[in-house]
Amino acid sequence: MIKVLIVEDHDLFAEGVKSMFKPEDGIEVVSHTKNGHEVAGILETVKVDVILMDIDMPIIDGISTMEMLKSKGFDVPTLMLTMHQSMKQIRGALEKGAQGYILKDAGKDELVEAIVSTSQRKNYFHPKINEQVFDYFRGKPKSKTGIENLSEREKEIIKCLSDGLNSKAIANELFISEHTVKTHRRNIMHKLKVKTSAELIRLAMEKQII
Repeated sequence: MIKVLIVEDHDLFAEGVKSMFKPEDGIEVVSHTKNGHEVAGILETVKVDVILMDIDMPIIDGISTMEMLKSKGFDVPTLMLTMHQSMKQIRGALEKGAQGYILKDAGKDELVEAIVSTSQRKNYFHPKINEQVFDYFRGKPKSKTGIENLSEREKEIIKCLSDGLNSKAIANELFISEHTVKTHRRNIMHKLKVKTSAELIRLAMEKQII
């Protein structure tokens, strides 16, 4: 049986999570607190396999609670349960040692899977934030150029521009309408955050698109 401590300032939500689990799920909520400062004391007296931690709490937030527990030598796998999808919140939780991150709109099956994975010290992340988390683990910075967001068609148009073709000539070359070419050009400029064709071509050459 996986023993869970819920750290969540909304009693109704915590009770709802607690009542969700049946014996066959292999999960038991052994304690609940609304105050992160109380977590260390609970861990000293109650066996806990997983901490289910909210981020937003009025007395001390979940990330600060994790930091405090770490400073006191506690090492219990922690699953963040929150509504936040921002990379700032996700990064903050990961840097303080969160094992997993799941959103409050998750269903029971997903929450059970997340708790089981966390108890085994395996990372678990809600599908909505998977890609952001994988980028974080890969150490991939958020793109400043937008190059990776270009479609193959947009790359073809950039190459045509570098060859000196105008929109009408590009349309003839690629067998598409001139209106479509102009739409692609606007999208390319927006993605790459450039204002002129000269800037676009220079950036494309630097990134070896052409």
